Amino acid sequence: MTQDVSERPARISLPREGIPFAKVFIDVDDATLAQRIAARVDAMLAAGFVDEAERVGPGAVAASAVGYLQALAYLHGWATFAELRSTIARATRQYAKRQRTWFRSEPQTTWLRSSDVRLDIENLAREKLGWA
Repeated sequence: MTQDVSERPARISLPREGIPFAKVFIDVDDATLAQRIAARVDAMLAAGFVDEAERVGPGAVAASAVGYLQALAYLHGWATFAELRSTIARATRQYAKRQRTWFRSEPQTTWLRSSDVRLDIENLAREKLGWA
């Protein structure tokens, strides 16, 4: 039996609860982002990501996440380890680009590009959220 929409309890949200909030996107330059992604891919591979992908298998929901298809291709012999590493990094960079594009359309998002993000966030909290 389905519930009538009018009978459903209202979802809790920050604005509805009167809780101040700010949407913040920390924009990292492309070169730094690429370096961080490459380091993260290396760490994932060193920590056993290929074994994890094999355990998860192609039919799992998680198999659609970035990296799993590439790891499964590697396990099937369709790619070298170097190709695995580069294709995961490329797919991750593409995903990051889609996130950046999506956040551009989000209303009331504050973009931070500073090298001192902590200071920017503290200033944002004081200005927009009224924190001391």
